[in-house]
Amino acid sequence: MYIEKLNNIKILDVDISWVESIMGLHFNKDRVNIIKNLNSIDIQAFPGSGKTTLLIAKLAILAKKWPYSNSGICVLSHTNVAREEIEDRLGNTDIGNKLLLYPHFIGTFQSFCDKFIAIPWLRSNGYYINMIDSEIICENRWNKLPYGTKFYLEKNFRNSKICSYFNSIGNIDWTKNGNTKNNILDVIDKSQRNGNFTFQEMMLYTQQALNNYELFPNIIQNRFPFLFIDEIQDTNSLQWEMIHKAFDKNSNFSIRQGFGDCNQAIFNYVNEPIGLSEFPRENSLVLNDSLRFDSKIAQLANTVAVSTENMSGTPNDFSDRTCQHTILLFPKEKASNVINEFGQLVLNTFNDNELIKYKKSGCHVVGMVHIKKEETKEKHFPKGIYDYWTMYESNRILKSKRPECMIDYIRLGLIDFNQSGELNNFINWCSKGLIRLINIAADINLIKINRDPFYTILKDFSEEKKTLIRKDFYQLSKLEIKDSDDWEKYIAIFIKILNYFDLTINKKCNVYLEFKNKEISNNQNEKEAIMSNNYLYYDKNSKRSVNLEFGSIHSVKGRTHLATLIVETYNKSHNIKSILKYLCATPPKSSLKETNMSRLKCQYVAMTRAKALICLAIPIDEVNKKSQDLLKNLGWNIKILS
Repeated sequence: MYIEKLNNIKILDVDISWVESIMGLHFNKDRVNIIKNLNSIDIQAFPGSGKTTLLIAKLAILAKKWPYSNSGICVLSHTNVAREEIEDRLGNTDIGNKLLLYPHFIGTFQSFCDKFIAIPWLRSNGYYINMIDSEIICENRWNKLPYGTKFYLEKNFRNSKICSYFNSIGNIDWTKNGNTKNNILDVIDKSQRNGNFTFQEMMLYTQQALNNYELFPNIIQNRFPFLFIDEIQDTNSLQWEMIHKAFDKNSNFSIRQGFGDCNQAIFNYVNEPIGLSEFPRENSLVLNDSLRFDSKIAQLANTVAVSTENMSGTPNDFSDRTCQHTILLFPKEKASNVINEFGQLVLNTFNDNELIKYKKSGCHVVGMVHIKKEETKEKHFPKGIYDYWTMYESNRILKSKRPECMIDYIRLGLIDFNQSGELNNFINWCSKGLIRLINIAADINLIKINRDPFYTILKDFSEEKKTLIRKDFYQLSKLEIKDSDDWEKYIAIFIKILNYFDLTINKKCNVYLEFKNKEISNNQNEKEAIMSNNYLYYDKNSKRSVNLEFGSIHSVKGRTHLATLIVETYNKSHNIKSILKYLCATPPKSSLKETNMSRLKCQYVAMTRAKALICLAIPIDEVNKKSQDLLKNLGWNIKILS
């Protein structure tokens, strides 16, 4: 399909009115122009500007007007946010359902490459596909290595991840030649001949296919004449290579639009420069105004933006009052007082009705470093957000929203698997449910759930039994649930797994394993409860309280807060101290270092979450009197803790 065939598709004012009516929104002139634009162009959209909503509106109109039955619209992202937003905003409409079905594709880069490039390529070269999963496949290959090879690799600080192709097909992360390298390559080859591949390998085979079969780009662009990429700023070099080859910008076959914010590129491959980006292209469309916060927050956040464009804010419910955006300067021995100071500031700023109204957005404490690997050395203090609140747990999982029965775990796993194409998502849900089943059958907490529930189930078994259990899990992933007869097939496999623990089904198990017709709602997904640490601040004088949620900066990307506190942390150097000159609007004249580029982008993400109040917490010895005066002039309130 050539682009000329798409010339018949025009987005008109009547289409804008229609999509506004079904989404319950109103788009201003700038946003209408972006929705109407059907050229190859990028959209640089600042935080809170509603870029994903704009993309959904455009997709809805295109789906309504789409005339072709064997070619469709392709939407790629790094997560399933776009798909989830379609389900959320358009899930009850025919258009929403149409978008999620053939001939259109909305999903992750990984699932697109697997489905349309790597799998067809591998099959044409005599391979069949059994399983695609990095963790399971690498562990299986590792266990097939000779004992001496594994012992030698462990002494050299290597683990099962080495059992996957690295950077290119046939290459591994091991430079020495000899038996060790040959043994690793041999288990990889045998594994692939049995149809088992890691996610990284599938991307490398995508690369190989596009390099070796010159007709692939034409086939793909005929199939998908429209390509939209959401959160394009997080695209890594391997994904960019796929885009350029599969959707050649010099081709007359397809139109490509990227939606993102170059200031928020904080997700990349390890060892890849975080500043590496081909977004935005020249003459991109820009959405300068944030609908999340007002101009006061926008001005403060602009100091750490890496783009040349400045962001503006939009008046909201809090613009008419004096919200004191505050920098808390503290002696290091008083770090634990920071959280209570922030809690009190929140209570002073918002009344109880406002805290209730914006409870879903919440008040948050975030930092770059949140996982505690060792005790903090004095010169590194404060190293992580755990140094401000010692009860913080980086991997804490709340149990209040967990599924009620086994069938709900399976259905959640199937939802994740179908949306992402990644088997590991199904395995994790299934493992969580099975751990509960095992504990119910044992009538004690025989197994404690952790960040890797599948490994927890396997860890105490022999290699032979581990292989059998992996096969059982794989069989579970091949089943579906249409009726109670289908569910009995699952139960038969659950019984096999219980037998490995010398357990049988009891009356409590029968209740837990009961078949239920009702499909579980996505809103009940336990993922909403993951990574939640809550600190309750209580003011004895006013008898009022506020809940403060702790987490990493990366964990809150894309979210909206009522108030945010960003605390100083340490990774090679103290984060805020390293970029203090930028926060003071006096950046150094020397070129921006890669590490500081990363720090600025993380700080920018953190400072653009809140609707109403942002605060920073910095050790007082990092901010001299001159810097304090510069910060005050920019609009910061400075409070020194004693």
